[in-house]
Amino acid sequence: MKDRTIKLEGTINTRDLGGLRSKDGRKIRKGLLIRTDCLYALTENDIRSLSALPARYDVDFRNEREIAERPEIPIPGCKLVNLPIVQDHNMGKKPWPHETYGVEDRRLLSLFDFIYVLSKEGDAKKGMEQSYRNYVSSPLGQKGYSSFLHLVLRNEGKGAVLFHCADGKDRAGVGAMILLLALGIPFDTILEDYLETNDAVSEKREGRRRILHQHGVQDPLLSSVLSLTGVEPNWLQAAYDEMKRQAGSIDSYFDGFLHFDEKKRRRLQEIYLEAPDRSKTRSS
Repeated sequence: MKDRTIKLEGTINTRDLGGLRSKDGRKIRKGLLIRTDCLYALTENDIRSLSALPARYDVDFRNEREIAERPEIPIPGCKLVNLPIVQDHNMGKKPWPHETYGVEDRRLLSLFDFIYVLSKEGDAKKGMEQSYRNYVSSPLGQKGYSSFLHLVLRNEGKGAVLFHCADGKDRAGVGAMILLLALGIPFDTILEDYLETNDAVSEKREGRRRILHQHGVQDPLLSSVLSLTGVEPNWLQAAYDEMKRQAGSIDSYFDGFLHFDEKKRRRLQEIYLEAPDRSKTRSS
């Protein structure tokens, strides 16, 4: 699955869902469904590469504040679509009082706050499970993911759909899971793709580790920051289980909460999955 990575100069977590295999053995067509991190730092070379796909839609799962802080670099011929999954990362809550260790990096300090919203002890790894449950259980999250599926369906494979959040791992990770489930991809394969983010962010994690050690940041905050730089399998599992808990089954969740019924899912598969190789069947 490693050859699906798309090397760009302005992102670190971009890969093609093409090549992943469905339960019936068909593969997703390449160059059509691209998950990535935020596109705020694209270079001219990146824009040329994405235009060559061609990129037709750029789906941004971030909220208005995030977009204002890091606006997208436009890609010619690519329509930007904002589908926020949460309005506020901190869910309207103030973080518990905590030590900042003299760290001045604004994004790290924001991450500290988020961690202490999830846990007054600064241990956020379990708290992320609830964040993922919220993505699929909140009306805003369901509306965003439903609109995403319908956009991909309307696109009909006529160019690439890019989708992302800030780091391309949490809201985009759940979005990828939902899209891949609709395409009939087994959950084990979806989880494997999700965990590839940890390879993509390895340099970023090590850079943060060095900064945190320099400032004397201790566990559990230290391990929480490093964990939240990547992903954990139990986080995606929590979202998957919540979908089943909400509706009784994954299919019922698609039908009742995302308004994306079996007929639409079959059509999505017809568009984005390669036709099975009949020659192999005949030769056997």
